Amino acid sequence: MRENKITHHPPRPAPPRCSFPHPGHGAAGPALSQICPHLPRGLPYITWREGSGRDLVLKFSCSPERHVLGLRTRAALASAHQCHPLPRTLSVLKSTPQVRGMHTIIRDKETSRDEFIFYSKRLMRLLIEHALSFLPFQDCVVQTPQGQDYAGKCYAGKQITGVSILRAGETMEPALRAVCKDVRIGTILIQTNQLTGEPELHYLRLPKDISDDHVILMDCTVSTGAAAMMAVRVLLDHDVPEDKIFLLSLLMAEMGVHSVAYAFPRVRIITTAVDKRVNDLFRIIPGIGNFGDRYFGTDAAPDGSDEEEVASTS
Repeated sequence: MRENKITHHPPRPAPPRCSFPHPGHGAAGPALSQICPHLPRGLPYITWREGSGRDLVLKFSCSPERHVLGLRTRAALASAHQCHPLPRTLSVLKSTPQVRGMHTIIRDKETSRDEFIFYSKRLMRLLIEHALSFLPFQDCVVQTPQGQDYAGKCYAGKQITGVSILRAGETMEPALRAVCKDVRIGTILIQTNQLTGEPELHYLRLPKDISDDHVILMDCTVSTGAAAMMAVRVLLDHDVPEDKIFLLSLLMAEMGVHSVAYAFPRVRIITTAVDKRVNDLFRIIPGIGNFGDRYFGTDAAPDGSDEEEVASTS
């Protein structure tokens, strides 16, 4: 007789989770719970499924009822920082006439796309150079071609890794590569859910073994800080120390600066300018418009929204 063989398959393990900071979870839990005491505990996690290589494709499950909650959260964050001094972890590029002149050009709505790209790249280069001055350096001695010793400085870390928040953040990658030889680059895609108004992590690609690196996190505009905080949380989940994360942006709103600094007090925040206000739609005022649309020449959002707040598919 023919025997029927039964094959036993081991249970499939549950997928690992990548958490966005919310009350009671992660480094930012206490911070957000103090700023927004109305936030409920146990908000859903972001779960991911493994793709090819080290790419991660992520999905977020939430109910439409969180839309009102998201608006209340942002309103609370917007009002919480009023009359507070800017945090010590913030460094703003010195506002020289040259820097002010470049800001005038890229903020002008009449500026052509070619000029916008050209002067944005100049500002990015200055921003990257300024950020590198905050890396740790140690004394070292080299010998010059004349046979003389020169007492100088050399980078004291292991490696520098750049991580861009798509899509606007990737425009800063060439400036980083121009000044950091053999720098490794990772990417994060965070989009705003149109039902809830909250950021969602959709794509993640990071180099291997970044836990000992100094990580330069890049996004061109930071309004509420929601996308930046999610990106920082992802890096922390990959064992990058908080004090080794540098958040770089061409333009930030005070609200975003305070939100990031309060949630992650050891993250270094570096920008070329800080605007004081956001409007009722949480857009930076006076702002720069949607950086990604102006840089890539795509159709602008009807409200002229900032890159961080738009669910871009580019």
